Amino acid sequence: MMLLANRVLKRAAVLVASLLVLTGCASVKLPLENGRLTPAAGQGIAIVAFTAQSFSPDTADAQLFIQGANGRAVGYTRLVTDFIRAPGDTQNSVGRLLVLPLPAGQYAVTRAAGSWLRDSGTLIGNYQYVDVPLNAPFKVAAGEVVYLGQVHLNMNLRGEVAFSQNSTRDFYDLQVRSGVTDTSNIQIRPLAATPAGQ
Repeated sequence: MMLLANRVLKRAAVLVASLLVLTGCASVKLPLENGRLTPAAGQGIAIVAFTAQSFSPDTADAQLFIQGANGRAVGYTRLVTDFIRAPGDTQNSVGRLLVLPLPAGQYAVTRAAGSWLRDSGTLIGNYQYVDVPLNAPFKVAAGEVVYLGQVHLNMNLRGEVAFSQNSTRDFYDLQVRSGVTDTSNIQIRPLAATPAGQ
């Protein structure tokens, strides 16, 4: 019984920590000047829509890993709470629009990972995991704002990633959520996977 209580308490602590991280991310103001994203000196900004799907969206979360010689970043989305706002009558997408300030340099999206609770009817979580290795390189120069398109993680069955872009939706989300009214300085360079070793 004590072991079960400890597991439940650990799970609750992880959930609270995740919510604090999400609250912190949601409250961070983007670097704007006259309605345009404006990177700090020596930095660029990478924008990527990270979307996901799962048989159990109420319990699923996902991470996107970016690595480079000058830095790294991890994007996070929780399927039950996060969405990218779409214009008009278009359905919102499940996921999060990541706006990542990065030191200028070469980077790659190296993997996408996710987890979900297989049987939510039990106190002891039976989590399933997917981890998809990727090699999707990109470059960001100092002062540059780059839109990298969408990375979609399908967590069902064996786990798959697809690359695409939806700049209309994503620029709309930037406008309504963050006040980005001028997107003319955003360069559109969608990610594409390359074979390992290249």
